[in-house]
Amino acid sequence: MLDFAIFAVTFLLILVGAVLYLYPASRQASGIPGLAPTDEKDGNLPDIIVSSSLHEFLVNLHEKYGPLVSFWFGRRLVVSLGSIDLLKQHVNPNRLSLVEMESILKKVTKERRGRSFNRHVFIDTLLQGSLSDQQILEDTMIFSLAGCVITANLCTWAVYFLTTSEDVQQNLYKEMDRVLGKGPITHEKMEQLRYCRQVLCETVRTAKLTPIAAQLQELEGRVDQHTIPKETLVLYALGVMLQDSSSWPSPYKFDPDRFKEELAMKNLSLLGFSGSQECPELRFAYMVATVLLSVLVRKLYLHPVKGQVMEAKYELVTSPKEEAWITVSKRS
Repeated sequence: MLDFAIFAVTFLLILVGAVLYLYPASRQASGIPGLAPTDEKDGNLPDIIVSSSLHEFLVNLHEKYGPLVSFWFGRRLVVSLGSIDLLKQHVNPNRLSLVEMESILKKVTKERRGRSFNRHVFIDTLLQGSLSDQQILEDTMIFSLAGCVITANLCTWAVYFLTTSEDVQQNLYKEMDRVLGKGPITHEKMEQLRYCRQVLCETVRTAKLTPIAAQLQELEGRVDQHTIPKETLVLYALGVMLQDSSSWPSPYKFDPDRFKEELAMKNLSLLGFSGSQECPELRFAYMVATVLLSVLVRKLYLHPVKGQVMEAKYELVTSPKEEAWITVSKRS
C-alpha cells in the first residue's frame, strides 16, 4: 500500500520533474513568501510526499503564506499562483499545457499521411477521411485526453453530487423533461440544457477536477509586485482557486445556481474550464456527461448510500479514493 502511495505521488510529479530537469536551475532570490528547502538535494519534495499529493501540499502552503507562494523542487525554484486575480496577470494554464502535445501530434500526422504501416492506429483512420490537419489534431487530442480519465471522473462526480442534493436533481429532471420530453437527445437540444451545463460546471469546481496546471516561465516576469525569476516553474493551483471564497461565495457548497451569474462563468473560463478558452478534452467530457445524465435522470431517482464518505485522490485528474456507490429507484 505504501509503495502504491509513493507511486501515485511520483506519477503526479513526473511532468513537473521532467520540465525542471531539462532546464538549468535558478537560484535567484525572488522575495516571494514560501518555504525554504528542507533538504539540500530534494528541496521540499519530502514535504510534498508527507502531504500525500501536490494539491494538498499547495492547499496548506497557500493557507499559510497567501495567494502567491514559493517552494523548491530539488534545487529549482517553483512559484504557485493560488487566486484568479493573480492568474489574470499570467496566462491561461490549460491552453499552454497542450502546446507540446500539439507539436508531437502534428509531427505524427505529417509522418503518417499518405503512407502505409503494419499497425493501424486511430490517427490513420482520421487521415483516411477528408479532414483538415487542424481537425485531425483536435480530434486526436480529444480522444487521447478525454476518452477515458477526464470523462469518467466528470461523470462519476456529477452523479455523486446529484445524490447529495435532491433539489438540484429535481431541477435537472424538470429541465430534461421540458427540453427533451421522452425523445432522444440531439446536439440542438443539448444547447438548450443550460441548467445541466451549470451542474457540470459546478461539478468541475466542487470536485476540483484538474487541480494543477503548470508553465515554465523562460523570461523574468512580475506578478503582484513580485519578480518571478526566469527559468522558474510556475504552478497554477487550480484546486485552490476553485474554492477561493473571494471568487466563490460558500465555496464548499454544491450550488449550480452560482453559474447563473456571468462573473462565475467568466472566472471558470479564465481557468480554462469553460467559454472560448475551454480545453477540447473537457468539451468532449461535458458532452458525454450530458448524454449520460439525460438518460439516468429521466428514468431514475439517484440516492446516496448511507454512511458513504467520498474522499478525493488528487493526481493529474481528481478521482474518488474508493469505489463510488449509489442506489436508484425508478421514476413513475
